[in-house]
Amino acid sequence: MPASTKKVPIVRFVCTHCDGQFPKWQGRCESCGSWGTLKEVGSVAVDSSPRAPASPPGKTATFSSLEQPKKGQSHMSTGVSALDQVLGGGLIAGSVSLIGGEPGIGKSTLLAQVALEVAKRGLTVLYVTGEESPTQVGRRLERLAHGQLPATLRFLDQTDSAVIAATITTERPGLTIVDSIQTLRTLGVTGEPGNPTQIRASASIVGEAAKRGSLPVILVGQVTKDGDLAGPRLLEHLVDTVLMLEGDRSQELRILRALKHRFGTTEESALFTMEEEGLVELVDPSLRFLQERTSPVSGSAAGCTVDGARPLICEIQALVTPAGFGIPARRIVGLDPNRVQLLMAVLMRRASCRLGDQDVFVNTVGGLRINDPATDVPVALALASAMWDQPVREQLIAFGEISLSGELRPIPRLDLRLKEAKRLGYTSAIIPQSSKITFDGMEILKADTIKKALELGGLKVVHRAPSKGPSAEEREGYF
Repeated sequence: MPASTKKVPIVRFVCTHCDGQFPKWQGRCESCGSWGTLKEVGSVAVDSSPRAPASPPGKTATFSSLEQPKKGQSHMSTGVSALDQVLGGGLIAGSVSLIGGEPGIGKSTLLAQVALEVAKRGLTVLYVTGEESPTQVGRRLERLAHGQLPATLRFLDQTDSAVIAATITTERPGLTIVDSIQTLRTLGVTGEPGNPTQIRASASIVGEAAKRGSLPVILVGQVTKDGDLAGPRLLEHLVDTVLMLEGDRSQELRILRALKHRFGTTEESALFTMEEEGLVELVDPSLRFLQERTSPVSGSAAGCTVDGARPLICEIQALVTPAGFGIPARRIVGLDPNRVQLLMAVLMRRASCRLGDQDVFVNTVGGLRINDPATDVPVALALASAMWDQPVREQLIAFGEISLSGELRPIPRLDLRLKEAKRLGYTSAIIPQSSKITFDGMEILKADTIKKALELGGLKVVHRAPSKGPSAEEREGYF
């Protein structure tokens, strides 16, 4: 008898964190180890016959041309110079870009500025709004435009991805902005908007329309509580460029980085400040991150981090006080807490800096987030300076990575960092002993260990007995 060809439905569950697929629900994803991230996406019909029928032969296709666009036509400027720099000159025809960030960080504001600048040049801009009504978006654009909106700026209040793709194909706008991809849905696909299957299907349909018509499209993507793009990684694979807008909503600083860029480098970054007129490019960020003081203060040291190809002079502040009650507090803002804990251990072991029974607070000025080992030495200088209540020598900047043995290791792009420090008026710099570099215009101080770096920074070791806690008078001040 012929084998049965009955279709057997199989329910699939997809991990919202890594897009792993499983035939049944389970509490923990076996692919990424996340808990409670498996969501049902519907059933898939599977042929139960032992031998699947052969697929009919498909039609042949013509070869595509690899002819490059003419010079000057490959990029379209967004009108925001800092964004163009991150994109390597602007948007590519037919490219699909994704911009993500926390709620309220400024994604819609930045794209509203882009829409206005592109529309002012006479190009048609299609603004697809799924989260807000056209009236709400229009009010934001009028505020940023300080007057009447350009006539070429069009709105589409739709969440059906097929309708949006058809509109792009028919109207052929110069730029399409979809805010956001999580609000779109595709008919015939199971799940609510925001479901991984819906996101994949909607992004594929809109992206196919952009590729077919050689029209640039920008998608807005929400992020999860862990800071990952909601979707999650499946959405990043479907687009050409992934941009992330970062920053603290309580601060004015915003940093735009390219996490993926098929048409250029991902080393460029742009810094903005959130002003009343929108996001304004920060032309000289190093000056913003330095706090001007009339006299030296203990617990402060200067360093330099490189964000992409941009050197940023930063100020690191530390405060060390005797622990009042229980376990000493550790509060770190703008730096990797684990890295600072490691540096504290090295200082205690290699430089006789007793921090074990002290409350330690470390902060970067200006809301800058640093994840660069080259700032190890200034962090150590700030901690030791606060611990011994001795200010670091004036106009000194420090560079270097600190190993567990207390040795200073060389860092990349040291010449670039020194040039930026010299431009801002620093007269001396501490660098690792093994760095093979000559630099004119600054006093170069070489140190092989962190203990030597502290001495060159003007700090002297202060030996003390372990703290016995606050006195009776100090305890009265706590209440």
